[in-house]
Amino acid sequence: MSGSQEQPLVSIITVVRNDAAGLARTMDSVAAQDYGQIEYVVIDGGSTDGTLQVLKERRAEVSRWISEPDGGIYDAMNKGARLALGEYVCFMNAGDCFASPNTVTRVFDPRPKSEFVWGDCLVENASGEEYDPASVVIPRLHRQMTVCHQSMFTKRSSLLGRPYDTSFRIAADYDFLCERILAGASWEYRALPVSRINDKGASAQIFRTSIREKKQIALSRFPGKRPSILFHYFILSFYMNAKMLVRAIRAS
Repeated sequence: MSGSQEQPLVSIITVVRNDAAGLARTMDSVAAQDYGQIEYVVIDGGSTDGTLQVLKERRAEVSRWISEPDGGIYDAMNKGARLALGEYVCFMNAGDCFASPNTVTRVFDPRPKSEFVWGDCLVENASGEEYDPASVVIPRLHRQMTVCHQSMFTKRSSLLGRPYDTSFRIAADYDFLCERILAGASWEYRALPVSRINDKGASAQIFRTSIREKKQIALSRFPGKRPSILFHYFILSFYMNAKMLVRAIRAS
């Protein structure tokens, strides 16, 4: 299969390990898309639950999949980019889904000409659902990534030429975007919700790792904005620690 002039082939890539229910939800969302040129790639990290059973039962919905141990989520995402064939790729994690059945069609109408095309995100959390816009990504990029990677479509050639840095556990996508934008990469924004992601399970350890990695990346990529970066992460750490404390008190 190859993309036509009107519709480029889009590879949706799901990275999963031991999340059969999440994978089924994501597969339902991908299967529901009305875009005519989609391939679906699943990279399983050697699951030992029912994930492989889901894949085997629904193999007709998957273009290609592999199941083997990996070096973490970004190693798996790099594998997915190498296995895919699309002009653009979108990483939709197991458990996450597209906002509506016509999302991909709307993103690619008109056909993008840029290295990146992205939109907004719906975040499911303990309080319900929050709309997370990605309308102001570039001016804030020196502080953090304000677009969800599930809402971003990237030229596969970019990921093949510059894979995700697997030394990062959580923020390699932020590092990748910073490097590409600073190198002059083009981008387009679509004012519509692209993905719906689940943030209910974020742990304190994940939060601390995320803050540490993103702060490291920001200071490295934007050394001239050091005071702004340090102030931002001081306030962010204070706010998120207070939020987690309140959550823990309510749960006790």
